[in-house]
Formats: sequence, structure tokens, C-alpha cells
Amino acid sequence: MLNESWLKQQRDEAAQWAFDLLQREFVIFDGETTGIDYDDEFVQLGAVDQTGTVLIDTLVRPQQRISPKAAAVHKLTNADLADAPGFPDVHAQLNLTLAGKLVIAYNADFDSRILWQTCSRYNLPHIHPDEWDCAMEHYAQFYGEWNRRHRNFRWKRLAEACVIEHIPVQDAHAAAGDCLLTLALIRKMAEARPNAS
Repeated sequence: MLNESWLKQQRDEAAQWAFDLLQREFVIFDGETTGIDYDDEFVQLGAVDQTGTVLIDTLVRPQQRISPKAAAVHKLTNADLADAPGFPDVHAQLNLTLAGKLVIAYNADFDSRILWQTCSRYNLPHIHPDEWDCAMEHYAQFYGEWNRRHRNFRWKRLAEACVIEHIPVQDAHAAAGDCLLTLALIRKMAEARPNAS
């Protein structure tokens, strides 16, 4: 049985992280993909700033087929993307949006990996944010459900986390929509910080 005061401390730390984050400039990034393997690539890109202003919202035409599992999640098909720009066409804008910035993602390890391998696939310069941070991991700490097997806090899917926090779920599994949901979740966490007025 976990100590309740320790769990409260963990929740308070996650809420304080969210509050402190909102005092800074940052970019929330999300991408939908052809799959989750080490040769997959983006099919949609989204980015918003800390105010909720949409910086990028575009479909991306991939070189490969979208896996059935990925299509079942984001509902995009290769036919939907036939007239979309290719990744090389959006690379410069993406670099301008992310390079040198604090980038928040809901599952930052995944999004940063897909960004790296998509740049590699097209022999384009890698995009280097100043820092990646993972809203999913901070929310897991905030929610406080312990995963005994992995000995850490259990991750929640973004839509599930939003339902738990009574955030209306719109445009889930659309890249820009997921960015805005992530921002709403961060704001909700910040409201729970210690000594909040």
C-alpha cells in the first residue's frame, strides 16, 4: 500500500510542474503516423503554442502504406493523403516551429523517435528542440495510479485522461486536436497546484 502523503506530494509536484510550465513559452507537438515501428513515419502533424494558437495543422503524404491498426485509430487512409504535401515539403516549417524550443508531447519518447526517423527516412536535417518533456508522464504522476509491475505511475491515454478531468474530448487522434487537448489537460493540472487561489 502506497503512502497517501507521498501520493499527495507526487500529485502536488505534477500540478506545480503544469503551473510553472504555463508561465513559459513552449510548443505542444503531436503527430499521427503510419504505425509504431522503427520504419514508420508521419501522416499528420500538429503544433500549438502555450496560448493555444495553432502553429501547424497539416496532413502529410507518406511513402509507405498506413498500417490497419494505425488507420483504425486516426481514421486516415493513403487515399485521404494522396494530395497532401510530403514530409520534405513541411520540414522547414516544422523545423522553424520546434527547433530550439521547449516541446511538450503526450508521449514524448514516441513523437521524438518518429520525428527523428522520419527526418532520416527523407535524408533531411534532424530537428533539434531545446528540450522535450512528456505531459503523459506528468499526468500519470498527477493521477497517481501505481503500476506495481513496472514500479511507476500508470500511463493514461490522452482521451481517457481528459474524460477523468471532465475536459470535453473533441478531435481526438487528429494531431492539432490532440495538442489542444494536451494544453487543456495541463491547464487543468495547474489549477490543482498547492496554494492555488
